[in-house]
Amino acid sequence: MQTSESAVGFAEEIAGDLPSSPHRGRTSQQVRNAVLVVTLLVGGFVARSLATDGSDSLLVRWLPWMQKTQVTVFYADASGEYLVPVSRSLPRDQANPQGLVDSLFSGPIDGIGLQRLLPGGTTATSIALDGGTLSLDLSGDVMELSAPLVRRSLFESLRSWPDASEVFITVDGVALEVPTEPLVYFYDEARDMLVATPTAAGDPRDLATAFLAGPGDDWLTGLPTDVTLNSFGLNQDNGLLTLELSYVPSLRRFAVDHPESVRRVLEGLIATMTTAFPQVDAVYLDFEGHATLGLGQCADLLRSAQLPPGVLNDERVLGRFSG
Repeated sequence: MQTSESAVGFAEEIAGDLPSSPHRGRTSQQVRNAVLVVTLLVGGFVARSLATDGSDSLLVRWLPWMQKTQVTVFYADASGEYLVPVSRSLPRDQANPQGLVDSLFSGPIDGIGLQRLLPGGTTATSIALDGGTLSLDLSGDVMELSAPLVRRSLFESLRSWPDASEVFITVDGVALEVPTEPLVYFYDEARDMLVATPTAAGDPRDLATAFLAGPGDDWLTGLPTDVTLNSFGLNQDNGLLTLELSYVPSLRRFAVDHPESVRRVLEGLIATMTTAFPQVDAVYLDFEGHATLGLGQCADLLRSAQLPPGVLNDERVLGRFSG
């Protein structure tokens, strides 16, 4: 590396000006060691900057085409019964509401067992972001676009835009009804993905209870149904929701036997509690003071404030489980 070579040369030049002594060789070696440490530190900084996806790192600011915006678009699973969130990073030249809508309209990639919900012939006639209000007008069949799962796919996808606090969607000027039922995220272990379904919960406590009740289908996974909500607290000042849950033998067995699954289930719980109600910004999970589940699983998700997960389902990974 040229920088380190010049630094070593400069160090040797300084060392050459030092009075001759028995320790001179050792001093020169110390200078070389110091230069090596600095070089490694600089190299590590550069590597971290290059590896950062969508961050405001120094190199990203130098290379603006590296900037990306994270969004989530919603499709249906193969059965057409559940919504499946797909997290995507929009490149800089598409990082706008139009790019989000285009991403939704493009549909899922082939071979991952997901299906596009928008009916054929649907087009976007106008997209506008005014302050925190994102508005979309569509041209298409208003009855088909009003179907619960289709309508939910549209609203949830647009709500993922980072600057959108409100979403309005019309079809040829006719407003679509805004979905109000919160989503519960459960885990499809066979296909390694979170799926979402609406629930009638009216507040965060009801929503936590709905999650703990478990999914209605056997092929979806939640926490063991004997896990109970011991206490519930919501700090209105900072939006931190605290859930104190029971630590039962069935939960430990689940964590030991299915370490990756229990992590995804907890991610589903975090997503459920942090995306449904505006008064909740983060969730704190505490299983009777246990810092881990099972043999050390999920330590980073417990007893610390958890924000909404940045990635719910990585589209590039889902293809491994199709079929």
